[in-house]
Amino acid sequence: MKHVPHLIVGAPWPKGDLPLSVFQWRHLTKVLRKRNGDDVTYSDGLGRFGTGKLGSQVIVRGEETMVPRPSTLTVAVAPPANKDRCRFLVEKLAELGVARLIWLDTRHGQGKPPSDPKAFSWVLAAAEQSRAAWLMEIAPGRMRLADLEPGYAVCDVNGMRETPDVTTVVIGPEGGWAEDEIPPGAHRWSLGSTVLRVETAAIVAAARMLGDRGGGI
Repeated sequence: MKHVPHLIVGAPWPKGDLPLSVFQWRHLTKVLRKRNGDDVTYSDGLGRFGTGKLGSQVIVRGEETMVPRPSTLTVAVAPPANKDRCRFLVEKLAELGVARLIWLDTRHGQGKPPSDPKAFSWVLAAAEQSRAAWLMEIAPGRMRLADLEPGYAVCDVNGMRETPDVTTVVIGPEGGWAEDEIPPGAHRWSLGSTVLRVETAAIVAAARMLGDRGGGI
């Protein structure tokens, strides 16, 4: 089957054809070897999805529809110390359809969040790879666990096995939680009997939540 490239073109859209950036145009024509008239799909990252044709550094617009956000799931995670692992985490959560990512500020965490432009570039690449209509949001800065809205589940190897009915899952740092960081009575959710890396736990938790809830969190 012939590959049809997917492009994120930021809103607001002008009337008529959608202009492509120099980078997008070069990637389409030099790397993917696409030509005028080839099929493309496109989105504004806010739910509008279209099918069109490649023009001369533009997308010739075709049929467009509004696509509901695949989930309202938020993942709050302490960033891994390694940049490549951090990138893997961001890309895979975006591909899965997670709505929002929050970087946690924890006492034993050693990693730092990527810069906003770098993280956005990873989200953008993941959205184009997965043909998404929505971009995953990344909250600015870092938040402490105590600042999160109540009703989240903290991933803990000693927690309950049943998938919780929440819209936010929390993954702690590689160094573990400080004794008093998790509030008393917080819902603890076990992802299995093994201790997972931060990025593995985040992806498993998101996949479990989206799968068990049918992607409709």
